[in-house]
Amino acid sequence: MHDESDEQWRVQWSAKPTEELWKSLQNGKSNSLLKKHLTLDRYNLLKDKKTSLGGTLAQCISSGSLHEGSKVGIYACDPEVYTDKNFAELFRCVIQDYHTGDANGNVKHPEPNFGTDEQIESLGDLDPSGYFVKSTRVRLARSHKSMPFPPAAKQDDFKKMEKLACERLSTLTGELAGTYYPLRGMDKATQKKMIDDHFLFRPDDNVLGDAGGYCCWDDGRGIFHNKEKTFLTWLNEEDHFRFISMQQGGNLGQVYKRLATAIKHVEEKMSFAKADGLGYLTFCPTNLGTTMRASVHVRVPLLSKDPQVLKDICAKYNLQPRGVDGEHSDSKGGVYDISNKRRLGLTEWEAVSEMKSGVLEIIKEEAKLTWSPQPIDELWNKISKSDSQSLMKKHLTQAVYDDLKNKKTSLRGTLAHCINSGCIHLGSKVGIYACDPEAYTVFENVFNNVIKEYHKVDSINHPEPTFGTPEQIKALENIDPEGNMVKSTRIRVARTLAGYPFAPACTSEDLENMQSESVKALATLTGELEGEYLPLAKMDEDKQKELIKDHFLFRPDDPVLRDAGGYKYWDNGRGIFINKTKTFLTWVNEEDHLRLISMQPGGDLGEVYRRLVKAINELEKKLKFAKRDGYGYLTFCPTNLGTTLRASVHMAIPNVCKEPKFKEVCEQYSIQPRGIDGEHSESKGGVYDLSNKRRLGLTEFAAVREMLDGVLKIKKWEEELAAAKK
Repeated sequence: MHDESDEQWRVQWSAKPTEELWKSLQNGKSNSLLKKHLTLDRYNLLKDKKTSLGGTLAQCISSGSLHEGSKVGIYACDPEVYTDKNFAELFRCVIQDYHTGDANGNVKHPEPNFGTDEQIESLGDLDPSGYFVKSTRVRLARSHKSMPFPPAAKQDDFKKMEKLACERLSTLTGELAGTYYPLRGMDKATQKKMIDDHFLFRPDDNVLGDAGGYCCWDDGRGIFHNKEKTFLTWLNEEDHFRFISMQQGGNLGQVYKRLATAIKHVEEKMSFAKADGLGYLTFCPTNLGTTMRASVHVRVPLLSKDPQVLKDICAKYNLQPRGVDGEHSDSKGGVYDISNKRRLGLTEWEAVSEMKSGVLEIIKEEAKLTWSPQPIDELWNKISKSDSQSLMKKHLTQAVYDDLKNKKTSLRGTLAHCINSGCIHLGSKVGIYACDPEAYTVFENVFNNVIKEYHKVDSINHPEPTFGTPEQIKALENIDPEGNMVKSTRIRVARTLAGYPFAPACTSEDLENMQSESVKALATLTGELEGEYLPLAKMDEDKQKELIKDHFLFRPDDPVLRDAGGYKYWDNGRGIFINKTKTFLTWVNEEDHLRLISMQPGGDLGEVYRRLVKAINELEKKLKFAKRDGYGYLTFCPTNLGTTLRASVHMAIPNVCKEPKFKEVCEQYSIQPRGIDGEHSESKGGVYDLSNKRRLGLTEFAAVREMLDGVLKIKKWEEELAAAKK
């Protein structure tokens, strides 16, 4: 492997003259522990001294003297510097100040103790649900006894350490057995694999570089990993060894046991640098002691809305929260890296136990804020004993329940996710939602019967999407060219992104990622469709008022949808895209992943439909939507799948609406009448929302044409009744 940017480090590193570094440190604005504790007397004592391995003060203070922002500012040139009669007092002050907050502290590190087999087994899985902890990682540093750290090391030292390490690593067996990949000479294919796995380390930190950390790059450096990629060892990255155990999910017990087993095996034949009261010795004094960092990537999007709450829990358990891309990075999708903060003065077992307790507390607090379904047995007990008339209750028989209750989709969706709302709201007519697109397959024994009965079809056989030919679309007429009856026309479709769950089974990152992908696609729209995206989480009060006035803003105000998990992690990953003329709108993660809406005043259905079809065609070039043969486009609520299309007008029909057969005639024309404020609302001034009733078993164009024909007949009826009154 060869990179031109690495060339500056492919030499024997040497520090600048001690006097020059001293002047730089004193004249700069550094507030580091190095500057605090390297007094003039200490400087004069140490400036010409060397350790038994040849280490110097210049090697120790180089980086901290050149980088004013360093908080610590000092590195050990070799293990001997910590116990050297001349250097030890300087390092003691820095170590106690950093690890205890008191330079005069006297915290002594105990003997290593990874815990008994029983204790290690008791660590268990921090998150059996799999919803909160994304991954778990524990790492340890080790240094060869009597070998210098990078700033004092020579090329032969790096090669010797690599040889000794590889000989011992090659004796690992079972799940720990693996392969060593030296950085020197690494081919492009292996390099790409290492980058994709996030295993590759690079000489890209100037602070570490100016500490001599990349001396003789990349001699003696490499990566060992097992077949499952759950155990990794970096050789001569910063410390001589970085042992890392990791895996997806929250099983801390497995991760910790794997690491402890590996360390014990390697240590049987190798001597690592230690010192009484300091534990294992490392290049950077912040890491010595246990040298251990045990961490999880945990989802806390709701808890972290008030950062102080998360900080308080972390402070209580001596944990460090940070973004997933390292120290000083930001959280992504509400995911934080949470790790133990203390390294010195406690055993390995105590450190990992402290981390476990804190993470469990964090999960507990996040769970209080996060929607989740009730236990499946409680839901079944409630619905089976109820007098609910819902389709879910009707078709979720004992036999079907027994068959489905323990099943899961590949996106972790469960039957409980699907029926939670219907079991709580016993008056629901349908009572079931899909947890994700796969639910229609995994739980089809209940969904299929609900779908057939609701949509009034004998079989589920939805046709391929067809929006009509240009000639057919052009022939769609204006319902009310005179402008006397139709107040507005609106057509919307729902779309869900393939590969993502619906809201109840979503993670916070799912919502953020769907928002990101959707906004990127929406940003490519041009002409009359071009617009701007307004995320709910960052929306100011004035913009909210404007959108409420325009009836564009969606809110978490439906208890039925809330108990279906529809508002999970509100308002993460949600927002509204609006074109300049406010005739095209997209809701992101409102109920379905996308709600595409075309609308305008008056009755020109053709223009509204053409605009929507154009937007759909453009977005389908950028996004892959969830579909299933025979079911059409898949949606959160099974009442919407198929075309997912709802074409409606707000039309004044003050005479027709009083006719006894009004609803019967609407049913005959497959028209659904309701108040203008949504389902179950009342009409205002004889104005009704009239829409197509059928979504499944016909094409998009057929649905719009059916709605148009039905509304035209109702319009004619209204005109006849009005004329008869004159």
